[in-house]
Amino acid sequence: MPGQMFIRFALFQKRLLKGYGFFLMLCLAPLLAAGIRQLSGEAFGIATIALYLPQGDDAAAEISERLLDGGGVLHYLPCGDGETARRMVETGKADAAWIFSEDLSEQIEILARKRRVRPVVTVVERKDSVSLILGREILSSAIYPFFSYAVYAGYVRDELGLMEMTDGELRRVYDSVAVEGNLFQMVYPDGTPGETEDFTYVQAPLRGILAVWFTFAGLAAALCFMRDEEHGVYGRIPLTKRLSASYLSGAVFLLDAAAVLLLSCRLAGVFSDWKREVVSCVVFGACVLAFANLLRMLCRTPGRLGMVFLPLLAAMLALCPVFLNLQYLRAGKLLLPPWYYLQSIHNVHYLYGMAVYTVILVLASAALQWLQSRRS
Repeated sequence: MPGQMFIRFALFQKRLLKGYGFFLMLCLAPLLAAGIRQLSGEAFGIATIALYLPQGDDAAAEISERLLDGGGVLHYLPCGDGETARRMVETGKADAAWIFSEDLSEQIEILARKRRVRPVVTVVERKDSVSLILGREILSSAIYPFFSYAVYAGYVRDELGLMEMTDGELRRVYDSVAVEGNLFQMVYPDGTPGETEDFTYVQAPLRGILAVWFTFAGLAAALCFMRDEEHGVYGRIPLTKRLSASYLSGAVFLLDAAAVLLLSCRLAGVFSDWKREVVSCVVFGACVLAFANLLRMLCRTPGRLGMVFLPLLAAMLALCPVFLNLQYLRAGKLLLPPWYYLQSIHNVHYLYGMAVYTVILVLASAALQWLQSRRS
């Protein structure tokens, strides 16, 4: 029996891989992953900022280091003067220009002594947008440490009367009580720190895209089974055993897709660890297999199943955390396998939920198969 199963498995694999459509579908995922990995290393961002920082100013030099060497979602284009930065915005080469004052350090010290917040950077923008609002927050966070220290130094010397303290002593005391690092730390529900997955915003949606692709691979397996049924391939198998046959044929189909899914996550740089990835992928594969077969039985014809593809794609992109994790229509999310998979990577609760959902789908499919066999 194991030998016969292996032979059937090998024959079915050979048949699938001989089909150019199936082979092309498998190649699309790793090509997309490799392309996004390459794209993530390019110098670009959600907005392009023309940046002018005066030479020879200590504050400007440190701010420049913070902005240019810190990575992030903005792409900076250093300019030799403020007029050049303005022209880049006017000609569409940049979304905004940040033009710092020539005497930046002095301006910050004056404002700190007066305890006032006034602009020290001229911001020129083509139009307001969410990305530029975020950019202004990044700009403010880069300038704030200098203003904060200047206010502190002025208070110690003017209000407390400790005029004899040197800049070095002030800085040492200030640094000893300053909060280092981030005030908030992102931790996943399983306790994994967010910093362990070091990927850019460009790479972030890839796992969701691959989850949607994997689901459609399962639907393609269901369509393939329906086509074989029409051609009489499973004519000798009783209707009561057709569900088992569809699971076996679909499992061979999804086995290749699961290997490609894991490889693509690895290539794209969104991989966590092997144990977690493999377990989630196996349960996800079983869930997709049961989901696709239940849809197959409900639709009953390849044409009807094909009509479901576009609305299902729209639902998965809208409700699953592919690009955004919107907090609405939770009941709809619970019906979509990719939602469980994307949540289960860092939360074992959703892994168990996906397993329970899979059992429900299998039982519903078995009940529907029994009803259809009784009617025929």
